[in-house]
Order: sequence, then C-alpha cells, then structure tokens
Amino acid sequence: MTSIAPPQSSTQQFLSFRLSSTTQAMISTQKLTEILSVSLSQIISIPDVPSQVMGVCNWRGEILWLVDLALLLGFEPLFSQRDYQAGYRAIVVHHRDYTLGLMVDRVSQMLWCDPQQFQPIPSTQMTPTLSRCLQGYWLSEAGETFLVLNAEAIAEYFQS
Repeated sequence: MTSIAPPQSSTQQFLSFRLSSTTQAMISTQKLTEILSVSLSQIISIPDVPSQVMGVCNWRGEILWLVDLALLLGFEPLFSQRDYQAGYRAIVVHHRDYTLGLMVDRVSQMLWCDPQQFQPIPSTQMTPTLSRCLQGYWLSEAGETFLVLNAEAIAEYFQS
C-alpha cells in the first residue's frame, strides 16, 4: 500500500477499501489493529445472529466477530458481489474493550486527508445504520469519492 500525500499538521491517515463495485470508503487508521486475509473455511457461522454477522474466526487465540460491512451499511451483501470462494479481507478495529473484524472485498491504499474537508451527505440518501456510522464523504484530488466511516460508531453498534 502506498501513501497518497505527505502528511501535514491537520491531516490524518485513512485506509481505503471497496464497499461495493461502485462505492469506495475509508476508515481512520487510529482504531485499526491489522488487516487479515480470511477464507470462507476460517469463518464459523453462528445461528440466530443478525444477517450482517458472517460469523467468527480465530484471531490470535481469541474469537473475532466478523461483520459484512457492506450489508451492515445497506449495500449489496459481500457474498453476492463476486466469487466469494477466493476469500475476503477483515479490517480489524478496536474500540474500548471490543475488537471487530469488518469484512470487505479488498483494501486499496493508505490516504492522507484533512478531516475538515469532509462533506456531509443528506440523511435522505442513507440508511439509518449508514447515517449512524458515517462521518461524511471526501473527494480526492483525483476526483474519487470516498465514504468516511467512523470505526467507533460501527463498534458501538454491536455493543448495544
């Protein structure tokens, strides 16, 4: 992964990834623990949990809950976006005493941007969960649009 711009005093580092074939997103690296490659054979499904919970896997000898981030936020489920036999990436985030694996198709690169440049998205264009977990959107110098997700809000969604 490469860094897009040199850091300045007001910039923060974000990890970018694909939520769907047409939607890119990013999340602050401040709550990021690591990125895992996860094959379907590593995921143990759990009965009677919300549909966005893909299951659990062993992570450093601990149980890591895996969440289909696209489905959680109101996009097409991860398993229907492409041939899911190849596996996924889990963006492992930690908030307070809670660690969660956010499952995505692929991660892209590290980006540096100024959070003051984030733009709000009208709430009429969002699902309630997306509204709760979104900080806004960011437009890169190359003209690419990224949804800016809040890792704390996503983790708290599952703690409540």
